[in-house]
Amino acid sequence: MKPDAEYLKNLLTAFRNSPTPTTDIMNLKEAGIDYENPNFEFHMHLLLDDGYIESSAGLNDFGLSRGVDGYLSWSVIPLRLTAAGHEFAEGLENPKAFETVRKDFVGASLGTIKDVVVGVIKAEISKHTGLHL
Repeated sequence: MKPDAEYLKNLLTAFRNSPTPTTDIMNLKEAGIDYENPNFEFHMHLLLDDGYIESSAGLNDFGLSRGVDGYLSWSVIPLRLTAAGHEFAEGLENPKAFETVRKDFVGASLGTIKDVVVGVIKAEISKHTGLHL
């Protein structure tokens, strides 16, 4: 399975649209992000690995437990976007940055996606302000 920029954008948007500082798998499901979809598990692990999300309960997980028989068990725990997660989500909301990632970096790692998004945004800032970041 490879990272999907469109899925990431939708997932991070659901986090950012939460009316409270934290969200959970049930709130995300109400926002159209089904935690029982394998894409959810895959992308949440990546976001957790890179420090874009964390449990506000201090746990290094997002509520998923897998038994030795492969059975999945979910816990509803509070989750939040970190500062880096907000920055990443904001970058994916930029239409030019998102389109660049979606078209030219299909299946790229989160690190590459983030680098491209930041690069495109910095280029836009430079173009409009003359500032070289």
